[in-house]
Amino acid sequence: MGFLNWIKGVFRGVFSPQEVYEIFNVQPAASSVMMGAVESWKDIYEGRACWLTDDPEMRSAQFAAIVSSEAARLATIELAFEITGSPRADYLQKRMAIVQDKIRTQLEYAVALGGMMLKPNGDGVDFIKQGEFIPVDLDSNGDITGAIFISSKQIADQYYNRFEYQRFEGDTYKISNKAFVSDNPNTIGRPVSLAAVREWANIQSEVSIDNLERTLFSYLKMPWANQVDSSSPLGCSIFAKAIDTIQDIDFTARGLRKEIKTADRKVFVSDKILRRDNKSKVINNPIPDLIQGLEYGVDEKNTYHEFNPQIRIAEYRQSMQTFLNIAGNQCGFSNGYFSFDEKTGMVTATQVEADQQRTVSTATDIQKALKTALSGLAYALDAYASLYNLAPPGVYEENYSMRDLSVNVTEDRARAWQMAIANVIPKWKYLVDYEGYTEEEAKALVAEAQQSANLSDPFNFRERDA
Repeated sequence: MGFLNWIKGVFRGVFSPQEVYEIFNVQPAASSVMMGAVESWKDIYEGRACWLTDDPEMRSAQFAAIVSSEAARLATIELAFEITGSPRADYLQKRMAIVQDKIRTQLEYAVALGGMMLKPNGDGVDFIKQGEFIPVDLDSNGDITGAIFISSKQIADQYYNRFEYQRFEGDTYKISNKAFVSDNPNTIGRPVSLAAVREWANIQSEVSIDNLERTLFSYLKMPWANQVDSSSPLGCSIFAKAIDTIQDIDFTARGLRKEIKTADRKVFVSDKILRRDNKSKVINNPIPDLIQGLEYGVDEKNTYHEFNPQIRIAEYRQSMQTFLNIAGNQCGFSNGYFSFDEKTGMVTATQVEADQQRTVSTATDIQKALKTALSGLAYALDAYASLYNLAPPGVYEENYSMRDLSVNVTEDRARAWQMAIANVIPKWKYLVDYEGYTEEEAKALVAEAQQSANLSDPFNFRERDA
């Protein structure tokens, strides 16, 4: 049984949620309304919105996926993070480098669903989508300090579920693991030893850890307000405010498809020109798309007539653009960022312009949330390394680098190049700031160019920099 199917069962009535909470004698910190909203966002993101499933002619225009992907792209442009300072730092950097390779895709899921858990698993990092974990405990700021995580495994005809509850009890951090087995994938089943599943055999049922300041998981929460449930510790989807408009976009796209489909050439003919058998059935219809009928003015004197309707592309394009503007604004993007082209479909701006402050603000807020979550993950990885002696003790320093979207890089690069040509700034500084050289490499390159004055000099490096 898949993990997602299990969690759907918990919140859609296959299991009673109370069964899960009674395992550890806890109460949920997220309401059923909130968890239902998360499932709705997931369906919309995956192109399975309720208004699509009710009409076989409907298909998703994929705006929810596009806006989530674009937000994640903007937030991870030139994203880099490095942990340095000790052998422990080197160990952490290796794990974080793997995270960096996956972070854009995982951030897209977080943007779409409102959040994501980043959790060390001993060998690497688990990315747990919102809706696939259960928040339980909160601190005074409303941040999640305790959560239940679920793992599932099918062996032959048996279904195993492991529930891991992490939380603080006073100053002690505790991790409890309990396993269950069932003959039915829709029931939790009876308690069983963790050793019943080979991958769980070395997991301790109870672990107590002292001297922790943070949890051993890091919650990436989207930075905007949660209007679905303002008391919830969970984040809100980027398109939560735009659901009605997304429906309008899908209906507009459906109308355009139907317009094109019904705008085929129509041919009206008289029955008298068609050959029929002795049972009056048409033989070898020469025009498959014909429409027969004298009521359309087709008679023996006027046996053939064509009708070529005009497709209302301009009207549909204007309607689609209006809805895209509204939805983009509802998702935190500047007006006009998303546009519609009848040939290529929905497109986004090629770059963030200086006056698109709403877009810049949204992407910057996501960057800040991502940096906080990554720092929390680094702490959790460090704690795991100490707990299981995975690397020698040592201090570490975190360095995060992200594109400042409020800066127009193309314009600044051109301006800096002109200043370098005019010797207002050293040419080696231009190479460092815009071409990726280190200061040492850039100065060496400038010196070499100056010594080669008899060669072609496209970068104008003949004169010595001040």
